[in-house]
Amino acid sequence: MAQRSVGTVLQIGANSVAGLTSIGGLELSAETIDVTTLASNGGYREFIGGFKDGGEVSVSGFFEPGDTNGQMAMYTAFQAGTTDAYSIIFPAGLGATWTFNGVVTGFSTSVDLEEAVTFEATIKVSGAPSLGITASGGLTALSLTATGGTLSPAFSGTNYSYSFGGVSAATATITATAASHTLKLYVDGVYTQDLTSGSASAAITLTLNKGRKLTIIAYETGKAAKVYEVVVIKTT
Repeated sequence: MAQRSVGTVLQIGANSVAGLTSIGGLELSAETIDVTTLASNGGYREFIGGFKDGGEVSVSGFFEPGDTNGQMAMYTAFQAGTTDAYSIIFPAGLGATWTFNGVVTGFSTSVDLEEAVTFEATIKVSGAPSLGITASGGLTALSLTATGGTLSPAFSGTNYSYSFGGVSAATATITATAASHTLKLYVDGVYTQDLTSGSASAAITLTLNKGRKLTIIAYETGKAAKVYEVVVIKTT
């Protein structure tokens, strides 16, 4: 069944790249080696496989220079010429994740009248990429602690988007449970900490009438990651 692309995440290292509207690639290809001889059957050329190429990943979106761990990390990688670890995590319904090493070979910004400032970048894949198509088991429980807050809808392992409204406290904590997983917490797209399954996170500061997006990415060895998001809103 077809799935919407909304919710797809590109990571450099452990951090998500903010503001993306398009992620292109990967573009796998393979060379061939001509092994035709005078004895080749029927006058047809014969080939064997040669080197493979992971191609490129092109990304574009809205320019956010404040995204120091995402967009600016890609800019820094371009300047330094480093090879870094990347992941493309598709929506959980697909249960698929690309992981690969890559070198940033292009980074640009663009300004047009009556349009938002945009950026584009290109990542050259280095070595063999890996496509994980077995979905992680994901979370078995998710809860938040803050005076007045209510998680909506009630937690289900197959639902990946929640709100936590009516909060009156100045801070909140989030607790995620998943056996044999690595759990990474992002606040407004910025990596904050690794979570311990079943234990509360560090306190997250809230601002009146301003939502904070909490993202938990659940990694399980050899399987596609799952992404859960909670928008926390302090109303009093």
